Amino acid sequence: MAEAAPAAAPAPQIARATLDFLRRYPPFNEMEEGELRPIAAAARLGYYARGTAVVGPENGVVRTLYIVQRGLARQDGSEGQASRDGMQFGPGDMFPLNALLGGRATTSRYVAAEDLFCYEVDASAIEQLMRSSPAFQRYATRRMDALLRRARAALRSAYGDEAIPDRPLMRPLSSALKRSPVTCPVDTPLREALEVMTRQRIGSVVAVDATGAPRGIFTERDLVRHAASGALDVSRPLGEFMTPDPISLPATATLYEAGVLMARHGIRHLLVCDGGKLAGVISERSLFALQRMSMREVVTAIDLADSLPALQDAAGEIRGLAKTLLAQGVSAEALTGLVSTLNDRLTARILTLESGRHDLSGIRLCWLALGSEGRHEQTISTDQDNAILFEAAGDPQAARTRLLPFAKAVNLALDACGFPLCKGGIMASNPAWCLSAGEWRARFADWVRNPLPEALLNASIFFDFRGVWGDVALAEALSAWLLALTREDQRFLRIMAENALVARPPLGFFGDFQTSGEGEARGTIDLKGQGTRVFTDAARILGLASGAGVQNTAARLRHAAAVRQVPADEVEAMVDAFYFILLLRLRQQHLGGAPGGGNRIDPRALHELDQRILKEAFRQARKLQKRLALDYQLR
Repeated sequence: MAEAAPAAAPAPQIARATLDFLRRYPPFNEMEEGELRPIAAAARLGYYARGTAVVGPENGVVRTLYIVQRGLARQDGSEGQASRDGMQFGPGDMFPLNALLGGRATTSRYVAAEDLFCYEVDASAIEQLMRSSPAFQRYATRRMDALLRRARAALRSAYGDEAIPDRPLMRPLSSALKRSPVTCPVDTPLREALEVMTRQRIGSVVAVDATGAPRGIFTERDLVRHAASGALDVSRPLGEFMTPDPISLPATATLYEAGVLMARHGIRHLLVCDGGKLAGVISERSLFALQRMSMREVVTAIDLADSLPALQDAAGEIRGLAKTLLAQGVSAEALTGLVSTLNDRLTARILTLESGRHDLSGIRLCWLALGSEGRHEQTISTDQDNAILFEAAGDPQAARTRLLPFAKAVNLALDACGFPLCKGGIMASNPAWCLSAGEWRARFADWVRNPLPEALLNASIFFDFRGVWGDVALAEALSAWLLALTREDQRFLRIMAENALVARPPLGFFGDFQTSGEGEARGTIDLKGQGTRVFTDAARILGLASGAGVQNTAARLRHAAAVRQVPADEVEAMVDAFYFILLLRLRQQHLGGAPGGGNRIDPRALHELDQRILKEAFRQARKLQKRLALDYQLR
């Protein structure tokens, strides 16, 4: 590293000039002058001639933060190769912040791309700033979000002609509203409401009360439904024919979110609100006119499927849509949520068809999704994890005998649709996982009281259950019972935490990737076992301990953070990290032929930007594990 000219403590006017410079750039422009003064006073101006190394791995643990005052720095690989990503740092940029805050050496070399002047600030001053300045804390933890935005842009470019230049589904709902909402008072005669719809050439009208608040929505489907029942008296009030309590979203929500809600609830219209007031109505037709491949077409294909070939075609449509959205740069959180929602609908269609072929009378049952499907985190390539929860009069074995052929038929149909049978037998057709509510409670209670290795493994799969078809109230009641059982059982939670710390993120002391694997997988890292699993295991424990009635990893982390008052930015950095690793898994599965079923990856084959984000994601996983270890006093 070139040596900057030694400097005494800056004169007051120099410190003022430094302070004025810093206030022009984030995060310093959000900070109070009292927070900035110590940094301005501690900063020393160093000079580096073009081509000179500023800092690199050979310098050991980073003890200085560099803030570019003039000129340009670039980030090279650890052996001095020019950055393929072209990472450059201009005035106001700082480096290497992550290494400094992590108390480690940097894995990259930072070089003066041209004559360079940098403010140099000692680590002790930055550490103090982290403790005293919320603005600086936010900046440090939001770096994941900024990096992920760049990664999604790079992903879209990587898909070349497949990528869609615009990302219509990620626009706000407000961008799709073409007219003000058409409303009618709830006591308007149906005849008048129909005249309004005809005159306005619209397919729906919102029923409102005297204050203008929406109370329901009347659509063409409602008209057909009531006409078919023979109960269509057009002189009666609109309120008797409307669908009450319509689903709504804020105007800032994305078109993607609207699409997921429509797919999940089987609706074609939803309300858009702005500041608590009705802003408009978004229809399925207008929503999906904005994209090349329509969720509407996929949902319709699922709903109309009446044979195994038709179901297989619908499953293929789901995978095709997932590929399209992946190419658009849709986030992993949005994509896995959508895939899970459509797979739920496909599963429900199979269940509905098969239930008509089996005698299930007298049995209340709920089909349970487990594992990644239960968490709404299904990737493109995934096997089956499911179970049955039921209630029936008499001996449970009699009901189970009737249910098992039905469950086997459903499992085989799902297999034919591209969801392979679970090699571990975690399926509803296994008598061990087709249980009455009382049997499930006894099974769960035994796992909690006797947390042996097999019980802990089962808990990591089954405690993520979610009802997807049938009497979902059975699943909700079992979930509430489980939360009450586990929330105060510190012994069980502590043993689960110990187990969750077994899988460690694959990073060495200096932040380099630690690879493993054999044969064709040699030199790779396990994105599932050493990546996403770290987050899901920790989130499950935190969710159980905080009483979170949700299964999704991000939702569990956010709920636990709210209960424990963890800074939101810190939690969002962890959520971003989790979904980036999940995104890499999706990409690997889409490419096909990757070792480990798309869950293993050679980090050297990644774009340098992706390498950088993946390392940061693994650091966030470490941070989450440290928090878990601290909570349960584990080493």
